[in-house]
Parts: sequence; C-alpha cells; structure tokens
Amino acid sequence: MSTLTSPTRLWKLPTRGFKGAVEKFGKPLEENGKEATATVIGLGKLGSEELNYYSDVDLMFIHSTDKGKAGNLSLNDFFQRLFQKVVKLLNAQTPEGVPYFVDLDLRPFGKSGPLSMPLRSAELYYESYGRIWERFALLRARYCAGDEELAQKFMKEVVRPFVFGPADYKLVEEIRLMKKRIEAEAKKKFIKGYNVKTGEGGIREVEFSVQSLVILLGSKTPILRESNTYRAIYKLMQKGVFSSEEAQKLEESYTFLRKLEHRIQLRECLQTQVLKESDKETFAKFLGFESKEEFEEKLKETRAFVKSVFSQILPEREEEELDELQEAVIMEDEESGTQILKQKGFKSTRQIFTLLSEPLYGSMNVHFTEKEKKLYIKLIPKLVNLALSSQNPDQSIKNFFKFFFNPTGRRVILSEHKREEFLEKLFTVFSVSDYLSHLVARNPDLVEDALTLYRDFPKFEDFKREFEKYRETLNLSPENLYRRFKTVWEVRIGLVYLLKEEDRYEKLKKLYISLSTLADFILSNLWKDITLEENTALLYALGKLGSRELNFNSDLDLVFAVKSLEEKEKVHEKAKELVRFLTAHTTEGYLYSVDFRLRPMGSKGELVPTFDFYKKYFEKEARTWERLAWTRARYITGNEEFKEEFERLIENFLFEKPWGEKEKREVYEMRMKLQSVAKRGRGVVDLKLGEGGIVDGEFLVQYLLIKEKIRETSMIRGFEVLMEKYPRLKEAYDSFMFLRLVETHLRLSKERGTSVLSEQDIPKVALSLGMKPEELKESIKEKMKKMREVFNEFLAQ
Repeated sequence: MSTLTSPTRLWKLPTRGFKGAVEKFGKPLEENGKEATATVIGLGKLGSEELNYYSDVDLMFIHSTDKGKAGNLSLNDFFQRLFQKVVKLLNAQTPEGVPYFVDLDLRPFGKSGPLSMPLRSAELYYESYGRIWERFALLRARYCAGDEELAQKFMKEVVRPFVFGPADYKLVEEIRLMKKRIEAEAKKKFIKGYNVKTGEGGIREVEFSVQSLVILLGSKTPILRESNTYRAIYKLMQKGVFSSEEAQKLEESYTFLRKLEHRIQLRECLQTQVLKESDKETFAKFLGFESKEEFEEKLKETRAFVKSVFSQILPEREEEELDELQEAVIMEDEESGTQILKQKGFKSTRQIFTLLSEPLYGSMNVHFTEKEKKLYIKLIPKLVNLALSSQNPDQSIKNFFKFFFNPTGRRVILSEHKREEFLEKLFTVFSVSDYLSHLVARNPDLVEDALTLYRDFPKFEDFKREFEKYRETLNLSPENLYRRFKTVWEVRIGLVYLLKEEDRYEKLKKLYISLSTLADFILSNLWKDITLEENTALLYALGKLGSRELNFNSDLDLVFAVKSLEEKEKVHEKAKELVRFLTAHTTEGYLYSVDFRLRPMGSKGELVPTFDFYKKYFEKEARTWERLAWTRARYITGNEEFKEEFERLIENFLFEKPWGEKEKREVYEMRMKLQSVAKRGRGVVDLKLGEGGIVDGEFLVQYLLIKEKIRETSMIRGFEVLMEKYPRLKEAYDSFMFLRLVETHLRLSKERGTSVLSEQDIPKVALSLGMKPEELKESIKEKMKKMREVFNEFLAQ
C-alpha cells in the first residue's frame, strides 16, 4: 500500500471559538433543552485520507437541528456565524503562512447554499436534489471534528442511502455522462505540458474508475463501500472485479502519478499538476530514474494502462466523436465554449453557452432524464448549425430554448423521427418571431400539426369544423376553450405566413383576412353562446377588424346596436357579459383587448345604443372624424333584418351630407392633431401616427371613399378601387403596403403589439424582411415621404 496518507484527525473544533460564540450569543439549545451540536465533515482528498501538499481542504458543516435558539439567534444563524469564524481562521494569512485553503463548494446547493445545514435538511436535500457528482463527493465523506455521534448519524442516515442507492439504469447513464465529461476535459491541450491530474491516463481517470465501481457495486456488496483509492482497489480485487495483476498495476500507476504530482507541487510551491516538457529531466532524477527517456517510457506506459482501465468502465455502446462545442458543454468549460460560439458568429456567447449547458446540469431547475441528455448531446451541433443558418442566430437559439424547456417541446425536439425540414421550419419561426415563439413555447403541442398539416391560410369553415371537435374533446371551461382555440389558430396562421412561398403583399393580405375571419368566428359563436341571437341586436366592427385587416395583437373596435328601448333592457347585461368574456384574463391568457371609443359619445357613451339614438346622433351630433371611422363599419353578427335597416342608416350617414372643402380641411387638421401625439425620439419611427405613416393612407382612402360614395370597408381594397380613377394613389398604395408589412414584422418580432419602431428593432425587422438595416431605414424614410406627398396633394390644398 502507499505511503501517501493523511492524519486521521485534522483538528478539533476550536474550543475558544465555540466558547466565544456561546459567550457572545448564548448557548445553542434544541427545543427539548438539549444542547445543539455540530460536526465537520471532510470531503475530497481530506475525506479519503489522501491529502497532498498544497491541497485545498473540502469541508461540509452539519448541525443537529434548526429547531431551537442560541440566545436571540436561530440555530441556523448561530452555527453559520460559528463556522464563518472557523473558515476565517483556517484561511487567514499570517507570517507563518496560511494553514489551509478551505473549499466549501461541495456542500448542498454549492456556493449559494448555507454554510452549515441541519441534519434533516441535508437528508431532504440529497433525497430531492442530489446529483450524480454529489454521490462521488459524499463517497469520500469522513468525520473530522466536532460531534462524532452526529457525524456517524449523518453517515448512516444521509451518506450511505444516497451514495449506495440502487444501481439502476439512471445511475449507469449519469456515470456514463460523467465519464464523457472527464474524457472531454482530458483532451484539453496544455501548451506547457501534460496535466498529471486531468490529462488522459491521469490521476482523475484512476479515481473515477475506482469510485464508479464502488458506487455501482457497493449497493449490493457493503464490503466495497470504501473511499480511499488504495483500499478500494484492494477490495475490488478481493471481489474479483480486478485480477491481482490488474490491481497491483493500478496501485503502482496511481502511486507513480501521485508521487509525480507531489514533486511538481513541492518544486513549484503551488497547487499545480502540469508537467512541463522542460522539467522532465529534473523530475526523472527526483523520482529515481536513470534518464529522462526511462522516465518518459514509464509515464507513457502508466498513462496507457490507466486509459485502458478507464475506457473499460461503462464503454459507450457506439463510439462517437464529440465536436469541440459538445466537449465544452459536457465539461461546463465556459471559457472554451464562449470562444467557440464567438468564432461561429454568435454575439451573446455567455448567455447562449449557459442555455446550451442547462439540459445537462439543470442550474435553472430544468431536469432532463439521462436518455434525454444523451439525445440532446447528439443534437447540439445540429441546433447550433440551424441557428447559424437562420436570419438571427442569437435570437433563434434563445427562442429555441424557451420551447425546449417545456416538457412537451422537449418531446417534440428529441423525437428520433424528427425530419430535418421540420426543425428548419421551426428555426425560421424562432429567428423571425418572438411573438409566435412565445406562443409555441407555452403551447408546444401546436407545432407538429401546424408545421406539417396546415400549409395554407384557413377559411371560416375550417374554424367551424375544428371548434366542434374542441367542444367535444377538450375538458376546458368555455373561457379557456375559446382562448385555446384562438391561440392554436393564431399560431397556425402565423406559421403559414412565415413559411409560405408567395408574393409578400398577397400573403400579407391573406394574413389579415385570416386573423379577421378568426375574430369574426369567435365573436359570432360567442353571440350565440350568450343567447344574443334571440334579440333584435347587432354587433359591428370598426377599425382594423372592420376593414378585415386585423394584425397580431390588434384591439377590436366594436359597437352594439339594438332595435328598441325594450330590446336594450334585454341586451345590456348580455353585451356586458360578451365584453367580459373577451377581455378576462385566465390561465390561457385573454381573447382580445376591446376598444369602444369609436361608438357614439366615445368611451362615455352607452354600450348598446338604440337605432333611434344612432339616427339622431348621425344626423345632428356626429363629427367629421366619425364619418371617416364609420367607413370601416362592418357587420359581424346579429339580426339579419335589422342589419339591412342599419346598413341603410350607415350609408345615409356617410354619403347624404355635404362633403366639401370644410370637411376636407377638418380631415387634414385632424390628421395633424394625431401626428402631434406620435412617438418621437432618436431613431424612433412611429409607423402608424408619424408624418407619412399608415394613418395618412387610411385618412386619404376614407376621405376619397366618402367623396366618391363608395361603400368599401377595406382600406387595401379601397386603394385598389380608387386607383382606377386616381392613378396618383399608386405610389401611396405602395407606401401603405410597405409600412403595413414592416408593422406586421415588427409585431411578430416582439411579444407585444406596437407600431413604434425603435433603433434597437431595426436589425431584427430588417433581417426578417431580407433587408439590411440601413436599407430598411432608407426605405421607410422614402415611403413615408412619398405617402405624405400624395396625402398633401389631395388634402392639404
């Protein structure tokens, strides 16, 4: 056996420090009046009695209970302060040097954990959170100081059940992953030489080989439960795991490597394990070799033997070469990983490396099975390449992990039958749209059918057919049923828009119509569910829904109408219920934001005005801007006969009154007033309200539709119809469509609806449109300038 030993006891708990703590804070007492105690547990080389010169000492502190007091302090606080003093004394630099450098990272929760932990809390931690590397850490746990009885209780109740639990498939796979990590680290090249500890065929491979066998076999064979490397080799030989020749050679190899490590550290007076090429001759003499060549031959032979033993521990079923990023992730080598990611072209390298490491090490409390970890490791290069081939690599990978950390999303991605085309499409979404990425991360089950079955924009009949299936099969409340349905179809529509190959403006029109048709369907069904179809009442849409140009995150501008005062009394509560249903927030989110400011008298007006009220209001009180707004009034649902009557009322309101210079001036002044409240700032563009923005186009079309007495609710169709008479509108139409396109991609790029483009938004929106940032900025500027020129030609004279 080796002469490399450590003292049985490193120290006794400093009596003066304990007495001082008692004098200062009070005697630590448990609830039953018994004195609370604590113990110091040695881990690592200290625990296995194999301490080096210049070794850190790995410690863990345990106290008997947290139920009790020490004066005014809780027991947790008392022992925290006591052991802070112990650590400070051990780490203190004096003229005589530093006694020991204390490492506490192996304690429960690591650096973020409490300095000392009650016995029961430690037991619960290892039962609930203990990971495979912590089994290896506790394998070498040993009493060092303090209450020995408490230490033995800790060993019996916590250490043994945790370290020597059943050797199931999960344990085997976790050890296999640890081995892969050690292999990856061993391949790291040291410019100055060979690392005796972590290099191939080094000390760590001996220790891991022996400790793995002890943990795997120790559950059923208690005699193998040994922390010291030499004694463990001997016991494994006794049980026939190693032959006597193998055991002897492994012990000799370990002794040679440890002696070499000691000589390096004693010469350098540092905790280092790197054998420099220039020092080989010196160390050959130190270790008693005749020549440098003899020493090199011994090192080569030792490393080869250790490597062969290590390789036989749980050999991979399929030998697969890992690429450098896989190795960095497995090793949690952030420095190398971030450098590799930077070279590949990523920008947020530290954040991305953390995300890539999360499935293996679960620092964000996302837990993967061992099978999932193995599949994920294989997938890393593909995920990185897909992100790099997308329009926005950093954003793609970030959005991917939002999806992947959902258990259903994980199942979708790790499916062994997943086609390359499927993942490519998914990364297109992750690259372009934070909005859709957020929705699919919350509802990953939507993705497979959306990417494989739905290749075109839906029609009203598609909604109707599937909604019936939802009612029959989903056990959801009505509120959540509607919300789930809307989310599903909004994702499908968004994916079709992003992935379908078609002229971009034709595709944009279909997107708006599809989103509007979805809202129409939901409102029509709600109307029936709330029994409003029994009443002589109507629901109309204005704004974007009225023009069937609804965008992502658009509000619904709605107005109600009833035939008579008698009907109003019946309808009022039902209308309030419909609004509540739409806007209430549930676990599935909300349906739509609703805006009633376009109804008569605005937000202060009645919710359900009568036909007579509308008639009088339109004749005597309605202002010019309201005539513009009502050009987009579109029937959604309600009594058909009443609808015909109400349509005639709207047409009279729009076209019967004079529409001359006075009204033109009012339209222009109103537009200038809206422009004055547009968002401003350095690099900020308000696509909607800014000078030459979308509202210029809407006001222009609405003004001309009334002038020409054309009943058309769509602004896009309005442009197309009016261009036949006014060719000059063609340039305004091009600008209008481009600005709507940019607005849509801006909304897709963010998790909330907005029409205000900031400097920070430009690169992402430009990428999604296949443009360069400067090109996009110049195009927006040019289109808004052209829009304002045409607007002024018609309305500023």
